[in-house]
Amino acid sequence: MTKDVGAFASLNTESDLYMTLWKKSVLVLAALSASYVTTGCAPLILGGVALTTATVATDRRTSGRMVNDEVLEKETMYDIAREKLPESHITVTAYGGKVLLTGEVATEADKVRAGTIASQQPDCLHVQNELKVGPVSENSQRLSDTLLATKVRSALLATKDVPLKQMKVIVERSTVYLMGIVTPYEQDLAARATANVSGVSAVKLCFNIESPKEIRDRFSNYKNPPNVK
Repeated sequence: MTKDVGAFASLNTESDLYMTLWKKSVLVLAALSASYVTTGCAPLILGGVALTTATVATDRRTSGRMVNDEVLEKETMYDIAREKLPESHITVTAYGGKVLLTGEVATEADKVRAGTIASQQPDCLHVQNELKVGPVSENSQRLSDTLLATKVRSALLATKDVPLKQMKVIVERSTVYLMGIVTPYEQDLAARATANVSGVSAVKLCFNIESPKEIRDRFSNYKNPPNVK
């Protein structure tokens, strides 16, 4: 999932208290639900995403890491929103413990502050701070970015050997950011396919790179392990 901090820009004292309690509830839910995902007793629904047995079986992240990424996005989004950075539009995306920050902020100090908040999250392993210092993008630009993200996903889906299900596609001001767990070969294919999509101005790779053997070994106990190149 990708979370836009702008939706939380106007926080008051009452909502702060509510969100603090909500944060604690999410963490408890994540801790309790992780065991259900592992044992296959029930699907986990967190942040609007259902982690079913099929999802866990095909995702290259562990079930625990999937849950942690969901919480990491929400925790980072909430803590940055509490700062009430003026004239900002910040999108938070987490995958494999890596946090990607995209959007716009008013000053370099605000950019650094947002990155620091992300890096202080317990489950954050790395922060890629791609925030731009400048005016907030117009709604028309964001709509264009949403449409472009759909085009990129379609291109990736149509490209042989590109594991779109293992990836997240984020677009800001026509720049495409790709996240996920892929092999060097898959990364190259994804980068080329994305760069060839009309309207893409730049491609930035935020992948976690693993060898084909590392990925295959993770699924060695499954009846039909993936064919990874």
